Formats: sequence, C-alpha cells, structure tokens
Amino acid sequence: MSDITYISGHKNPDTDSICSAIAYSELENKLGQNTKAVKLGEINEETKFALEKFSFEVPETLENAAGKKLILVDHNEAKQSPDGIEAAKIIEIVDHHKFNFKFSKPIKILTLPLGSTCTIIAQKYEWQDVKIDRNIAGVLVSGILSDTVVFKSPTTTEVDIEVAKKMAQIAGIDDLEKFGIELKKKKASLKGKTENELITSDMKEFDFNGKKVAIGQIEVVENDEFDKRRKEFVSEMRRMKDEKSYNLIGFMVTNIIDKTTEFVCLGEVEYVEKAFEKKAENDSVYLENVMSRKKDIVPKLEKSILVV
Repeated sequence: MSDITYISGHKNPDTDSICSAIAYSELENKLGQNTKAVKLGEINEETKFALEKFSFEVPETLENAAGKKLILVDHNEAKQSPDGIEAAKIIEIVDHHKFNFKFSKPIKILTLPLGSTCTIIAQKYEWQDVKIDRNIAGVLVSGILSDTVVFKSPTTTEVDIEVAKKMAQIAGIDDLEKFGIELKKKKASLKGKTENELITSDMKEFDFNGKKVAIGQIEVVENDEFDKRRKEFVSEMRRMKDEKSYNLIGFMVTNIIDKTTEFVCLGEVEYVEKAFEKKAENDSVYLENVMSRKKDIVPKLEKSILVV
C-alpha cells in the first residue's frame, strides 16, 4: 500500500471536484499528512481558468486506484469513483451529494447538505484553525461559485454565500457576481468541441433500481449554439445509449441566465415524463427554474423509477 493518500474527485471532473481536492490536500499536508490531489479525466475550460488565475498546476491523472489509499471528495457513488476502487483503501469521504456508498470497514465520512464541496473544505480549515492563503481561497471560491451557478442554483445555502464572501475577501475578489459570470462563461461556449466531448464533460452514471441511467449537463448563456447542433447531439446520445446499454440517457442544457433547462432524453423517457409530469417533445422536456442535476433532476427521476 502506497504511503501517499490520493485525494480524488469524481470522473468527468468539474471545478468543485478539482478545487476541493487541491484545497483539501493542502490542508492535510499542513496537518502533517502525505497527500496528493489527482483528477479522473480532462478538466474543462472553467476549471483551467480558475487554476491558472490562482497559480495551481493541473493535478495528475490517477489511472487506477488499486492498492492505493484514497480520500474521495465531491462524490461517493462507485460508478463515479476511480477505476480499481474495489481494490483501494478508502480513508475518508467529504461530499455534499446524496449518499450511496458501501465499504467493508468503518471510515471517516463528512457529508453536508450544502451547494459545494469547497464550502465544506473551507469550513474544515476553520475548524482546524489553519490559515487560508490567497490562492487556496481563490480556488475554493471558484468551486463554490461554479457548483452554485453563482448562487442561482437551488442547492445554494446561506452557508455557501457566507463562506464564498470570506474566501473572496482573502482572494482579493471585489465583485463576486462579476467573477462568477466570468468563470461560468469559460465553459459556456460550445465552439471547438465535439458533441461527445460536451455530453461526457460533466456526465454522471447512476443505478436506479437496476436501471442504468446517465445524465450529462452543460451550462450556456444562450441556447442558439445548441439549437443549431441539436440533431448531432441527439444522434450522438443515441449512439452512446446503444454502446453503453443505458436504459436512459439525459443531457441537461442549462441556461444560467434564464434559469431554465432543456432536458434532452433518450431511452425509457416515460420515467422522465412521469417525474416532471410533462410529455417529451422533440426528444426533450423543457423545465423552468431547473438548474441542478443533484437537486432538481436526480431525486425526481429516481423516485419515478422506484415507485411503480
């Protein structure tokens, strides 16, 4: 077993996943541990922007976790964890999602109903009385703004806002909203990216009562780019559904300005129709005031599958 403890977010990493791993590794190392933040795939333009702005290198990719000690952040589902997780030694989990985890031994678990794992990590610095420097505060506030969609997501709590303001002050960010919009726009453009890259860039897999479900999400500031490529997106989703044998594949096109989501879905769409009491048209369901996969989509969809 390696002496290093690897701190890993989920597959198809987002900004909260990467930034919470980096910040937690820094905290653990200051407390005398030997940890290393890693990633499970390529990072997106938003995350690159945050890391470059606050002078952090992109973490190395962990190809396989077998035989390694792990701390999991921003996830707990096995399908989202590193390959080889079944042969790894899991030390701890820090997360803000619903819990679906099994392990043969007792471990440390901290899960709080907050909008961002970075909020929890910032609190852990405070609880341990460890000073947060400018760059750590910068990546922490980036993760909070990203996962709460600049406080517009229904997952946002007063704690997230309070912690983000503290981190912004330390990081020297005068206008949180302005920085948040600048951050989100880095990921909003679809130009130069294939349909597969966009669908899988933030995709998570779930097992709902034996149903294999995959849900991806992109955030846009206007829908024109997606509308022009709709047929290509649907075609690629159909190919992925057949290749991966998904019962249902969904893709959230979330407009962060209008606070709406077009939920494109293929497969057993009757569960989507049941969950949201809407008929799918043109392979999609249009949802107002829906921005969060975690809070708005997954619970309703899971319930519609579980309740016959």
